[in-house]
Amino acid sequence: MAHIDQSNRVPKNDTDVSIYMKSLLNDAGTIPIDEDVDSYEISLPPWYDEEKFKRGQQFFNRNFAATMAAALCGLVSVFAIPSILEVLIFTNRSSTPVTAYKRYVLTILHTLNWYREAMKPGSNCWKSLEYVRRIHAVSSKQANTKHPKMLISQKDMAITQFGFIGYVMIGPRKLGIQYDEKELEGFVHLWRTIGHMLGIQERFNLCTDSASKTLRRMEALNEQIVRPALQVSSADFEQMTRALVDGLWCYNFLMEYNTFVFLTRRLSNVPGHYYWDDEQRDTPKALYEEFSWYSRAMLNFTLVLHEIFLNYTVLRWFFNWYGKINIIVNWYFPWLAMLSYGIKNAYVRLVY
Repeated sequence: MAHIDQSNRVPKNDTDVSIYMKSLLNDAGTIPIDEDVDSYEISLPPWYDEEKFKRGQQFFNRNFAATMAAALCGLVSVFAIPSILEVLIFTNRSSTPVTAYKRYVLTILHTLNWYREAMKPGSNCWKSLEYVRRIHAVSSKQANTKHPKMLISQKDMAITQFGFIGYVMIGPRKLGIQYDEKELEGFVHLWRTIGHMLGIQERFNLCTDSASKTLRRMEALNEQIVRPALQVSSADFEQMTRALVDGLWCYNFLMEYNTFVFLTRRLSNVPGHYYWDDEQRDTPKALYEEFSWYSRAMLNFTLVLHEIFLNYTVLRWFFNWYGKINIIVNWYFPWLAMLSYGIKNAYVRLVY
């Protein structure tokens, strides 16, 4: 197993990172993802490499359980960004457990298309990306019409891109991610391509032609934007996060609010979120010590799963298999969602 060298966190003389973050912080926040919903055509970038893209999909398949957990934590981190949270609240499609269940199961299904289907015109992957980009453009336009300063910006999309791949890059050991160098380069290429297809301009695309360069950008984005946001908890953040966890509990009964917020902040290296005896103490007391016995038990299981179990091939295969079977079961017979939200709301299907 190969690992990207993470010993030097965002070198001060890293010109690429400095230019990228300056552009992201100063320019990207005022540029909408798409000016007009009818003015674009989705197309592959000139640097697209099909072989690399498929290697990225293989990476996901080998790390199914870890990558899905990383994406859920990434979603929690995105809720901490005020400009993104405002639009999510405005759309009113994920503020309660039932609406969150429907919205984020759709997100899971779309993402699985990107990870499994061929990237070519007419494929489910292609149609899914067209649909998501169109929805982003419409939501941004509606929000901006009613609230002139509210929009889905290039900056918001880059941060959302971090939500899907950021923790995979900056916290592989905490997630139990296994990879070789070519697979990781493929995964970065996959998300560079997806970012382009969803309308992120090349200068704001968090992913580059190099995994090591991409890692440095993600470290900087985490340190300058995500981590500070996660250290400030608002009532809206808690409401949206609880709706997410309570809603998706029907999809995966292992989800628990305190566990996923702690895991998210731990991945972003927020002070106080240490757990193991051999970890450096950056606060007098670990925050998990204030949890209920149930939250502490779920946190312990989650951390053991990712930081110990997933490092063993047989156990990783088992939990990957469990995750994939769980998705199939919920596609055909989402029984927990039926009991909680009724049959009509329980069945979620993609419409392109």
